[in-house]
Amino acid sequence: MSTLERICFSLTVFLAVAGTVYGLTSHEPAGTTLLAVAALTFGFLGVVSRMVAREAEAEAEEPEVHVGPTIWPFGFAIAAVIIALGLIVTPWLLVLGAFAFVLAAAGWLRDVAHSRAHAGSTSRG
Repeated sequence: MSTLERICFSLTVFLAVAGTVYGLTSHEPAGTTLLAVAALTFGFLGVVSRMVAREAEAEAEEPEVHVGPTIWPFGFAIAAVIIALGLIVTPWLLVLGAFAFVLAAAGWLRDVAHSRAHAGSTSRG
């Protein structure tokens, strides 16, 4: 059982117990319902993560692609600042921020594609 599964199932049990105690002591249906929904949600996440882990074990191992250091996440940060300033100051900065965002996304995707192509050529050769 993975760490994520343990966390999800532990939260499921905790929230179910807390919801039961809350429902019996407070007589408030809204809080009890919310705790029950949260418990069910974490239970669902635990089941899904268990299914995904089993499927990953069944599949053949593919080489992991590692993208080297790149400047593009910094470009996303700069684009976000420009977009935020555009929301505050002027719509023209929104256009500039959107352009910077698209440029950063294209550059990062190019780096990822280049790394994936490089990993594929080294694993086959």
